[in-house]
Amino acid sequence: MNTTSKVAKPTKIKNRLPYLFTLPVTLAVFALLIYPTVFVFYLSFHSSLAGIDNLEFVGLKNFLFMFQSPTFWVTLKNTLLFTLGAVTIPFLLGLLIAYLLHIIQKGVAFFRVVFILPLAVAPVVTALTWNMILNPLYGVANYFLKLMHIPGLQWAAHSNTALLSVILIEVWQWVPFMILILYAGFQMIPEEPLEAAMIDGASGWQGFFYITLPLLKSTIIIAIIFRLMDAFKSFDIIYSVTKGGPAYATYTMVIGAYQESFPFHSLEKGAVLGIVMLVIAFIGSKQALKFLPK
Repeated sequence: MNTTSKVAKPTKIKNRLPYLFTLPVTLAVFALLIYPTVFVFYLSFHSSLAGIDNLEFVGLKNFLFMFQSPTFWVTLKNTLLFTLGAVTIPFLLGLLIAYLLHIIQKGVAFFRVVFILPLAVAPVVTALTWNMILNPLYGVANYFLKLMHIPGLQWAAHSNTALLSVILIEVWQWVPFMILILYAGFQMIPEEPLEAAMIDGASGWQGFFYITLPLLKSTIIIAIIFRLMDAFKSFDIIYSVTKGGPAYATYTMVIGAYQESFPFHSLEKGAVLGIVMLVIAFIGSKQALKFLPK
């Protein structure tokens, strides 16, 4: 009887060891992810006018106020336009450059180092550097435009070009990400299907569009999903360059959530914007995952 209990006790301890080892990670996830998320949902149904310690339940009033606000629709439009530009342009440029590197196969090691440099720079540093480059008065960008007898632009200082300016900075930072992922995808594609197509008389463009791209589909979707998630919540570059201005030209949802929560001390409005972003990101990711091959 005693021998059985002695054997059973170490076995129970051994079975519980995995849970004990994962306990610190579980507590960290709860503290940094689960609890804040639950609290944001709780906060969105309350008013914080009397302070965070005296929340007043208001139901869906915060959501109705947000959807009736013209500023919300401006932030939504800016967010979608920024995300579209910050995903589409890096993807197309990355696909083109990765394909050229795949075909040429010369100097790839050198270009890998060159292309990875923008990724190694902190977004805030990137934003401040480009802010000087795009400065309307003494920036390098306008200097070269004037050399070509093209009038200088206001770039981030004008509402017509501010969104384009921050998209340009985002593109510079993240084209290398697309290049590295897509180049790795090109390297994994077997050569036999393309060689067979060439023997049958297919042109280079036909081989690329009908054989290479379909075989690269999974890599493309994964790269786009990662870029979508990052661009949708981009904050550093936009805030460092324009702070959402001028005249709400770059006022995206994440900028709005920050401004409402901290400078304006309206935590419930920031929480509502965060929830809307979470819902949009969830729906978008779920739809994008459907394109992955089973």
